[in-house]
Amino acid sequence: MKRETENMLLLIVGIALVMVSITGAYTRYVKPAMLPWLSISAAVLIGLALLSIMRDIRSGGADQEHEHTGHVHRNGIVWLLVVPVVMLIFVVPPALSATAATPATVTGARSFPPLPGGPAPTVSLPEVLMRVAVGKVGGLDGRQVTTTGFTMRDGDRVDLAKIVIVCCAADAQLARLHLSGPAASEAASLPDNTWLRVEGTVPPGQTYSGTSSIPTLDVSSVVRIGPPANTYG
Repeated sequence: MKRETENMLLLIVGIALVMVSITGAYTRYVKPAMLPWLSISAAVLIGLALLSIMRDIRSGGADQEHEHTGHVHRNGIVWLLVVPVVMLIFVVPPALSATAATPATVTGARSFPPLPGGPAPTVSLPEVLMRVAVGKVGGLDGRQVTTTGFTMRDGDRVDLAKIVIVCCAADAQLARLHLSGPAASEAASLPDNTWLRVEGTVPPGQTYSGTSSIPTLDVSSVVRIGPPANTYG
């Protein structure tokens, strides 16, 4: 591979990282907390590419040392590597579906801070599961909470689900709650993957392991909402 080709590939990959960071498309691949590392990587790649290009210009050409060999390197095929990088900039993949994620698991007990104030504090769906998993110390037994997620049918019932990524999309896990109560029928009438904000009570005495005994939320209010900017948050 010619030095010019190497330098341009480095530059294009760096620019691609900048673009997905600016547009927010990076949240389709990694957690938002990874943004600083993506920014640093982009700066390093672009910096290395520019330094190499400047050095080659000052030395009178990157391929000058190959002139004595008497043959020409054919590197056209190498530019095919640019295609997926360019697609990364302009084509944003859809969020993962529920079937693409494994069930979320909870290992080990942990303590949680007190719930926010108010009659129905907002708690993320994954946190609801983690609090249920540790029993009474989770502080949710009989409590009314508000949470969000998308609808997911499970046989003759409907679940509220959310996909969680630990580091990147490759380790995506599915967190979900069975919906029951007076407003469950309203949620069941909506298509799969409809985003909702629900308010309901967590029945006491439930357990959760990630692969069985999925907790239930007795919902009293269901509000249809648009998908959040970061569906894995």
